[in-house]
Amino acid sequence: MHQAINFYTGRKFVVVSHVLPPLPSGQSILLERLLRDVEPGSYCLINSGKVSPSVGGLPGKCHQLWAPLRIPTLDIPLISWPPMILNAIWGILDRARQIAKIVRSENCDLLIGCTGDFYDLPATWLASRWTGQPFIAYIMDDYIFQWTGIQRRMAAWLEPKFVNSASKVFVLNEFVRNIYNKRCGVHPDVIHNPVSLPDLDQLDRSVAGSDRSTVNIVYTGSIYHAHYDAFKNLVNVLNDCDQHRVRLHIYTSQPKDFLEQQGITGPAVVFHKHIPQEEVFKVLRQADILFLPLAFHSPIPEVIQTSAPFKTSEYLAVGRPILVHAPADSFLSWYFRQYNCGMVVDHNDRKLLKESLDRLLGDETLRQSLAVAARQRAATDFEINAIKQKVVSLLNQVGTGERY
Repeated sequence: MHQAINFYTGRKFVVVSHVLPPLPSGQSILLERLLRDVEPGSYCLINSGKVSPSVGGLPGKCHQLWAPLRIPTLDIPLISWPPMILNAIWGILDRARQIAKIVRSENCDLLIGCTGDFYDLPATWLASRWTGQPFIAYIMDDYIFQWTGIQRRMAAWLEPKFVNSASKVFVLNEFVRNIYNKRCGVHPDVIHNPVSLPDLDQLDRSVAGSDRSTVNIVYTGSIYHAHYDAFKNLVNVLNDCDQHRVRLHIYTSQPKDFLEQQGITGPAVVFHKHIPQEEVFKVLRQADILFLPLAFHSPIPEVIQTSAPFKTSEYLAVGRPILVHAPADSFLSWYFRQYNCGMVVDHNDRKLLKESLDRLLGDETLRQSLAVAARQRAATDFEINAIKQKVVSLLNQVGTGERY
């Protein structure tokens, strides 16, 4: 059970997000961990997504937004831009109207808008202006580079307005902090993805007697274009080796045939179904190596550079050696190099990946050193109670009128 903390001292704050617990996404899990022990009467939630939270979500009251009416658009550049711009303007105004109505009815005195949906941040900011209440921008992904085409241009125009009007800006890592500092002149607060530190002795007892005849590399979570070439590099390395000695275990909700179409297949690859959150630590602790990839060639290089996958804190927390295969200019590669808490292969080079994996497999002292360092970083940067204390302190600063 998480220890009690001093909660929000204002009237009530509201969180606007396109995903909420218990939906299976990193953003949803983050919000669940931050808000689970908060007095339900001190906050409420606004869901902007199409899928409403079901039983098992947070105890705070949840409101559902209606999707705005849209003008039909054609997938033709230039011709489709005018209706898309009108849709964006109307969508933001309509969503802001709905949010402001809820804020007034719930007597909220602080609005928190999260990334993930094009409308949410500017609409939450606009609602804060209409209601006269402060606004916090929670940047979980770079707002501009989440989008392409005309939406990216509109996002670049909108972002300075709501970021520079925010009482505070929360970001997930140091790279995003530096980008927003340079781009908007603000000084965001870094709120790393929180994690409860599991009892490793208890986990070890629960997995005692598991099969150790093979070396098991484990990955948990979704796989999409942000991962493809890094995954294929490892799969090719393993398929060229003795597949009876090293296997890659993938735990995901995505269909096996879809991943096979992307080239993620072979005798060394073992597919598993998505596992519930309460089973994640046990599965991760059984691994010999945890795999943390990001693509070297993807349609979203700016997002790759600043990405802090939610699984990172969970990987660190279980004290297992981590193999990071990600671009050299990414936050992931920087963090694991900076703190020497994982084996980093930051070039799109299968030979180098094989050499690094062989070194990791052949050096028990190295594996133990990386595992200990990983657990230490989890305790230093990601421990949930410390992060919750920090968030509550920042919320209360806004409640007393403090800014940057």
